[in-house]
This record gives sequence, structure tokens and C-alpha cells, in this order.
Amino acid sequence: MARSLPALMICAAALLAACDEETPEVVDEPRLVVAMQVGAEDVLGSRSFTGLAQAATDAALSFRVGGRLLDRAVSVGQSVSEGQVIARLDDSPYRAEVARLESDLNAAMAELNALEEQYKRVEPLVDSGTYSKARLDEVTGERDSAAARVESVRSALKRAQIDLGDTVLKAPFDGRVVAVYRENFEEVRPQERILRLLDLDNIEIVIDIPETLISLAPLVDTLAVTFDAFPDVELEGRITEIGAEASQTTRTYPVTVTVEGSDDAAILPGMAGTVRAKTVRTDGVGRQIVLPPAALRPRVPGSDEMAVWVVDPATGIVSLRPVATGRIVRGGVVIREGLTVGEWVVTAGANSLVEGQKVRLPKDEAAS
Repeated sequence: MARSLPALMICAAALLAACDEETPEVVDEPRLVVAMQVGAEDVLGSRSFTGLAQAATDAALSFRVGGRLLDRAVSVGQSVSEGQVIARLDDSPYRAEVARLESDLNAAMAELNALEEQYKRVEPLVDSGTYSKARLDEVTGERDSAAARVESVRSALKRAQIDLGDTVLKAPFDGRVVAVYRENFEEVRPQERILRLLDLDNIEIVIDIPETLISLAPLVDTLAVTFDAFPDVELEGRITEIGAEASQTTRTYPVTVTVEGSDDAAILPGMAGTVRAKTVRTDGVGRQIVLPPAALRPRVPGSDEMAVWVVDPATGIVSLRPVATGRIVRGGVVIREGLTVGEWVVTAGANSLVEGQKVRLPKDEAAS
């Protein structure tokens, strides 16, 4: 056994050497970063974004008062015009309340008129010394109390008349009924949904724009919109709303596009569509470079001078570039000096890179 120990040690060393020779050298993979091509307006025209159609105006209609639903005059799928009566409540309790308050108002006004006449008779007698001033004060107080009762009853009557009018539900705009929630002769509570109305003449589509492109969104004049249900029909759209906060999970901003209607395509809410930029402004403000705040970092710790990481697309090497910043606009910060149109700038993770580090761009950004 003692004689075989050196032999075993030699074999083990040989095996370890062989393992070292067969183990491939580990090479660090370039770090994946998020970057944008600054001032590249044309990139919007090469990208398309998907979304779902929705009605620009969507309302769940209800009565402001409660009661028994006497007549729901419309059904699902029916088109209605603005001002059209679409439902009624049994208004008999509200009419009775109006009649009662009208009677109370008449009585209160009669009492006020009588006390006003009494005041007119007492006032000269007080001036002549026949009655004391205390008597005038008494009559004045009674007259003022009667006047207050008149105003109180008049206000209650006005409220009752409004409630009576609210027993009739009218369409607030031209649209189509897409859902009903209550049937005739059912008791409904105030603000309880009766039906849902959509304006199908004005359709919107909401798309999600990456943070690397959101600064270019205000430069878009018109967009081309196509829906899967009508692939051969291209509609024109315009951006009407740009979200101010990115999604925490996708880092995209919601952008609302209003789509012009067409007789060749009856677009309904829920249809899937694709949006791409059609015309983009390239003059004036359109040519300024705007970066998201996350792309900026101090040139040196504690310095007020700002810098960005610029990526060489040929080598993937990053270098820190000083820049002069301008005003804050929608989408980020204006860069006055230091960058040229077409350069790639890291927009996320700028504080964890080092000079000369090699990085790689996501496939979709590299392709664009």
C-alpha cells in the first residue's frame, strides 16, 4: 500500500492537469443596456405599436334619484341621439312632493303679505307715539321670520322640481347602447347604473411607447392606423394624450391616439390595431435632442456638470461624454451641446458603467 501512494499522487496530478486543459476560458459577456438613438425621428416611422380600440366617450348612465323603473326605452345595440329619452322612473311621488311644496309656498307667501301689511300699519303709529318701539320690533321680527320661511320653502320646491326632472334619463351624446343593467318595473337606487352608452363615431387606440422613444412622440403629426379586422384599410390618427408616468413593469408610457372614422371600416371597441408614425416634424423644436433624466449623470461625483454614456455601435464600447443641458420639456431634458443626431446614448443604468466597458443593445433597438 505504501509503495502505491506516489503512483496515485502522480495519476491525480495528471487528471487535474487534463481537466484544466479541457476547461474553456470564461469570457465575460457584454452587459445588456437600454439605449436610444438621439434625435433619430425616422426611427418612429420604422417602428409599429399595437393596441386596442376604445370609444373616446364611454358613459354608464344612471338616475340621480331612486324609484321604480317605469320605461327603459332602448335595448342593447340600439343607436340613440343626443337628448333622446332613454328611460323613465315612476314620477308620481315626485309630482306629489312638488304639489305639496307649491301649496306650502303659497301659504307662506300669504302669511308674509299679511305681516307686511301689519308692519305698514304699525310703523306710522310708532312714529306718532301711539305704539311703543317694542311693538314695531315685534312686528318686524314676525315679518322677517315669514320672509325666511318663504325662501326656505322656495328652495325646497326648486330641489323637488329638479328631482322630478331627474326621473327622465336622456342621452348625453349620440351613441350606441352596449349594455343594460336594469329592467322595467325594478326598483333602482340613486346613481345605480341603468345602461352603458358608447360614442362609436370617435374611436381611440391606446399604445405603449418605450421610454427610449417617448421624447419623440410630441414630434409626430399624423399616424397610420390599421386594424386586424380591416387589414386593407389605413386610417389616419393623431396623438391626443401622452402619459406622464411610465409603467413600473414595462417601462413604457401610454399614448392615446384618436382615429378618424371611415365608411370602409366599422371599428368597434376591443378591436386590435397597429399604429406607426406617418408624418414627423423635423424643423424647429423637432430637431432638438431630448434625453430622459435617467440618461444623465454627474461628470464627476459632486459636480454640476452633466455627462452621458455614448455607445459606439460598431464596437459596443461606452465612453463618458460631457453635455450641456437646457430646459426640461415633455419627455426629458433638452441637450444643448455635446451630442449629434444619430448617436446612441445609454438611458438606463448610467451610474453603473465604467469607461471603456463593452455593452450590447437589445435586438429590437439595434435593429431599429
